[in-house]
Amino acid sequence: MDINVEQLRKLFDMAGVNVDISDVSSDDITKAIIAIERKLLSFSSNDSLSTIPAEFNILIIDDMELSIYQFNQLLKKVGIVPTVARTKAEALAELKKKKYDYIVIDLFLPDADDGIELIDECIKLRDAKRTNKIIVMSGTDDKDLIERCYKRGIDEFVPKSSNWHDQILKFITSSLTSKQHEDFFKYSINSDICCYTINKFNGQKHIDMLLKDVTTSLYTGQINIIFNMENVKIFDDEYTNVFTTLFKMCKEKGGKFMLVKISESVRDALADAFLDNLIPTFSSVDVAVSNIVQG
Repeated sequence: MDINVEQLRKLFDMAGVNVDISDVSSDDITKAIIAIERKLLSFSSNDSLSTIPAEFNILIIDDMELSIYQFNQLLKKVGIVPTVARTKAEALAELKKKKYDYIVIDLFLPDADDGIELIDECIKLRDAKRTNKIIVMSGTDDKDLIERCYKRGIDEFVPKSSNWHDQILKFITSSLTSKQHEDFFKYSINSDICCYTINKFNGQKHIDMLLKDVTTSLYTGQINIIFNMENVKIFDDEYTNVFTTLFKMCKEKGGKFMLVKISESVRDALADAFLDNLIPTFSSVDVAVSNIVQG
């Protein structure tokens, strides 16, 4: 696709990036796109944060713009707006401002010594219960260096492979949902099947939180979602369309959405919306899992 001079000028004006229009490189265009993306993220951050639990205080420490951009894109899809630091000095300043529950550190900033120093600082600030998690990412395969990180007390080391963003998000969401949730309890059956025991399904706030968590599961590879509805005794049919949304979300990822142990009110709502032949229902989680495994 060709871009004329006027279009380029508008692109850089929107981004607030000063370049010589007569000598524009692909790197200049990438920087402009990233700058525009940051502005869009800042506009949407207030809406996103309004539904994010306090646990989602994440600090990303990385000096590569492309990595920051890619990770921001993934986090934005599940409603997370992180704080970003691009240097050791910026990171230390952010750590003094407030407590971060998740700290993602690029080990080389640009040297490993910078990353190690930041790890040590994060360990000093960690509370006794280790509720704040430290995740280190790097392209290094130096086993001694990786071992140094673990000996200092980090929680996870993620190699900078093609899916490193997904691996970090998977670690975060797994640690967040490791205990009983007021609205639902989530656990993994295997790498691509996730089961939710639903405790509440009676308000938009609960629905929004649930949809956001399912989105996270889907983006971390668990494309088959099972809802165990045995605790939902009363169901308002105004929320029936949520099942359609979940069915479509799973189908788009190549997976399945299933319901288990539904009440008569849920069964009637599905029939009234002509969803009873579309969304499979089962008597137990085991039977649902067997159906998925057998294809």
